[in-house]
Amino acid sequence: MNEPMITPTGFREYDVRWKYPDDINLQGITALGLGLGTQMYLRNIEPIIAVGNDYRSYSLDIKNALMLALMQAAIHVKDIGAAVSPMAYFSQFYLDAPAVAMKTASHNPNVWTSVKMGFERPLTHGPDEMNGLRDIVLTGNGKPREGGKYERINNVGEAYIQDLVGDFKMTRKLRIVCATGNGTASAFAPQVLERIGVEVIPSHNKLDYIFPHYNPNPKAMEMLHDMSNSVINSGADLALGFDGDGDRCGVVDNLGQEIFADKIGVIMAHDLSKIYPNSTFVADVKSTGLFSSDPELLALGAKTDYWKTGHSHMKRRVKKLGALAGFGKSGHYFLAEPIGRGYDCGMRVAVELCK
Repeated sequence: MNEPMITPTGFREYDVRWKYPDDINLQGITALGLGLGTQMYLRNIEPIIAVGNDYRSYSLDIKNALMLALMQAAIHVKDIGAAVSPMAYFSQFYLDAPAVAMKTASHNPNVWTSVKMGFERPLTHGPDEMNGLRDIVLTGNGKPREGGKYERINNVGEAYIQDLVGDFKMTRKLRIVCATGNGTASAFAPQVLERIGVEVIPSHNKLDYIFPHYNPNPKAMEMLHDMSNSVINSGADLALGFDGDGDRCGVVDNLGQEIFADKIGVIMAHDLSKIYPNSTFVADVKSTGLFSSDPELLALGAKTDYWKTGHSHMKRRVKKLGALAGFGKSGHYFLAEPIGRGYDCGMRVAVELCK
């Protein structure tokens, strides 16, 4: 089949998502890439894009089709290789690339594929950008141009890890279960924790795209129960679990109990408010009311803005308000300057929790 197949319902509020190859084929991915490159020109974005892929059996085929189409649209593609989503976001800063496209299926089961993309770091596409992209792609208005270029960049992974670690070292040796469910975070999270001085108790840290134990999703009870058992059996201080593309972090305490992400957010807000008084935080509307009623946070001058659920909405709100951090109940945390850069990174959260 040489015709593009692309199901319109795959265009969502802040990413695109399909079952592959049932809802989209490689020609459809090519149409998507050509549309994305065309959108960059229509919005006067400098034609340079960082592109990464997660660790799935079909990831390279999809990323290669996407990159080829971007080059057909006269975009300079900087291929960072296998990555977690926050590493792709980091690469925008590290490589001074105005745009990003991360081929991922996030925490979803195999057969799913998605692309997270953005033009204004650290933001990703919101409804306006997604609607514009959908219209370009579905009407066949992607425009080939001369001048595309490919460049492979090999050192982004090490730079990303070093950016997370810095010169920080634990003063007390924590024993932490690092659970990655054999997903892409397996290549990064254990290294990050070890380099800050944590004793890592591995839990399914071998890259394996069939996910033989469970799907890497720290909201799913199967993963949380496994993390809990690992903590109890090992006597660890806590467990940190990362989803398939590393932008979320789940926490199980030393008793094997899950601590929901919004409560972790309150704990982090306490600590951060002591260092940065009178800070503004953003919490999604599903989160606990403690952000706005906790006496200690109020005493430290903290202000909390409750906002729409969704990583794209939250990132935009954090940036607009100049907030110090945003906390989503799903485990997405958005730590802004001077802690992070405003995008969601499960490993950045892990380092801050260890601190």
